[in-house]
Amino acid sequence: MFSAETLRRKVVALNGKGKVVFLSTYPPRECGIATFTKDLSDSLQKRFGNAVEPAIVAMEEGESSFRIYNRKVVSKINEESAESYKAAARKINSMPSAAVVNIQHEYGIFGGIWGENLISFMELTEKKVVTTFHTVLENPGKDLLRVTKRICALSSKLVVMTENAKKILVKDYGVPPKKIAVIPHGVPNIDVGREKQKLRKKFGLEGVKVLLTFGMLSRGKALEHAVAAMPKILERHPDAVYLIVGETHPKVREHEGESYRLELRRLAESLGISEKVKFLDKYLSLKEIIECLKIADVYIAPSLDPKQICSGTVSYAMSAGKAIVSSQNKYNEEMLSHSRGLIVGKNDASEFAVNVIRLLDDAALKRSLERNSFEYSRRMTWQNVSTSYFQVFSGLSPMHSERFSRVPRLNFRHFYGLTDDFGMMQFADYNVPLRESGYTLDDNSRALTVAVKAYSRLPSKKMLKAAGTFISFVEKCQISDGYFRNFVDGNREFADEAGSEDSFGRTVKALGGALKSPLPEDLKLRARNVLEKALRYENEIVSPRAQANTLIGLSNASGIAESFKSLTQRLLESLVSKFEANKGDDWHWFEPYLTYSNSVLPEALFEAEKFDKTRKARKIAVASLDFLTKTHFINGKLVPVGQDGWFRKNGRRAFYDQQPIEASTLTTTYLKAFNATNDSSYLSNARKSFEWFLGRNTMNQMVYDESTGGCFDGITRNGVNLNQGAESTISYLNARLSIV
Repeated sequence: MFSAETLRRKVVALNGKGKVVFLSTYPPRECGIATFTKDLSDSLQKRFGNAVEPAIVAMEEGESSFRIYNRKVVSKINEESAESYKAAARKINSMPSAAVVNIQHEYGIFGGIWGENLISFMELTEKKVVTTFHTVLENPGKDLLRVTKRICALSSKLVVMTENAKKILVKDYGVPPKKIAVIPHGVPNIDVGREKQKLRKKFGLEGVKVLLTFGMLSRGKALEHAVAAMPKILERHPDAVYLIVGETHPKVREHEGESYRLELRRLAESLGISEKVKFLDKYLSLKEIIECLKIADVYIAPSLDPKQICSGTVSYAMSAGKAIVSSQNKYNEEMLSHSRGLIVGKNDASEFAVNVIRLLDDAALKRSLERNSFEYSRRMTWQNVSTSYFQVFSGLSPMHSERFSRVPRLNFRHFYGLTDDFGMMQFADYNVPLRESGYTLDDNSRALTVAVKAYSRLPSKKMLKAAGTFISFVEKCQISDGYFRNFVDGNREFADEAGSEDSFGRTVKALGGALKSPLPEDLKLRARNVLEKALRYENEIVSPRAQANTLIGLSNASGIAESFKSLTQRLLESLVSKFEANKGDDWHWFEPYLTYSNSVLPEALFEAEKFDKTRKARKIAVASLDFLTKTHFINGKLVPVGQDGWFRKNGRRAFYDQQPIEASTLTTTYLKAFNATNDSSYLSNARKSFEWFLGRNTMNQMVYDESTGGCFDGITRNGVNLNQGAESTISYLNARLSIV
């Protein structure tokens, strides 16, 4: 006889998916918890649909409730009916593929004293339970303490959204710290660099300073303090407008109708500012919330409860990179610390006015707060939050997680955005290209490789034009002896006399790839002319990475390699001799250190083994790549050697800053190794290397930005580097085009 868990594993082994059952309110119910659960379950399905199938047990207010749910909802619970809780538990127990139950907990959505009706469900369910607390209350009374401690005891794991909430559970409820995971409130991934003026025109708000508060109205929002601050703000900034966006909370409307909204309107009228305080009485879609946030100059977040431990609206404002002025509460103290926002000392109209005016007067301060809040919120995007939840769930009930995440759709928007009629610009401020940063041969050669791969898979006039631009850039950089310059400034003037050997090698590799591609013959002829001239360069190339890239380029350049046999042999022999000179018992590498773009060396030997009469190339390729596997993977995650110190033989390796180029080159190298050896472990490592971009990394954060199509400039000790320059974006796309 199989146990329930053994049966579940057998079912999952057959269909490849385990169900995560969410017990929560759910749309179309108008409730913050409902929206949270939909966003979390949707993100899990999008990112981990190979392993997870979300299902919902929806909480209802009573027998009179009638809602039409989508097919994710497998059962409903009447919050006041004890039998309803038991029936839902029995139903979940009967689902063999159900892996974990995630209770999205708020005391007000479960019946009984402090929501104690939930306990009967938890006592009956045979599945592992993860409880997410949206509210954690300090100094609990007898009943609150009893109910909460029982919920904690019946849970296998607890999730809270702040460190403050964790401290309260430990101190006031006696929960062991190891039982608690801190996962921030999820937020949408917003492209903050676009559309502001276009949206202001749409809303009829051109030429004004927009102050914003959004969310369901209730007296707990304390919006009267922000309204009362407006006369003083208008004295200094008469072009300011305050938008209060959102409908009244359904439970508030049930008890007092629209009285609070009417009081706010009357207050604005009494202050003579009714034209400057505007209300949008609507339950907003996510698209509408994002549009409102994009047009705002300052986000105002008043609240009454100093013990408030979570705020979805403040979280969303941070994700949009807004400068925030808020009331003092536990959530805001943690989220807006370290210059991520301004917190008023007390709920007082004059304090709100002083701080809003301060931001409107000081553009540098405002930009600094916006940057800091946006940067901090990157760990809060739904992609990153769902990754953290998946790790919690799979830690309790292992799922088929060999494929960590679904592969995002190809998106070339930022790739094209970085490219003008001259070439690809080097750097970006977030996703805004910096023309003044200039251009490099390195980036434009790598961009040519991406354009060739993309055109080979998805031919388009736009990508063909980009490929032509990159070939033109390479032509401009070549000097009379066949070598290349590398740096071009923002005025399109060369800033060096000769480039590096590495830029030479990358260019040869890109040109060789172009010759092997289905590009039109005129472009291939131009690439061939540049390549042949480069290969006649008389000085010896000694950099191992330049040698490796040149070797790959020669191997791909059909019709040319035959004319340069001696060069091919010299390069191959040089790499072999470098390996033999530096290898040791525990060091199987070509140099006495690991630095950047390491895996191109074994990749070149896999590529060029067809030229190798000694048969050493394959053995060295395998030995050196296996050495990279040993040094670059920790607990199943790719951890590239950091550029802050690299990794010297017999020394300590650096873990930061990790660069996207390492994940990209490892992806392509492992795929090359798999094709050469048919060893499935290489295919698995290729996938894991690519998933570094998707959050399978030391920070558990997405490095690829789905909202822009760009890639962040690496992982630092403090999180991702927000800028999305050429090398990073090219590195992601090169890996993405290779993986599937």
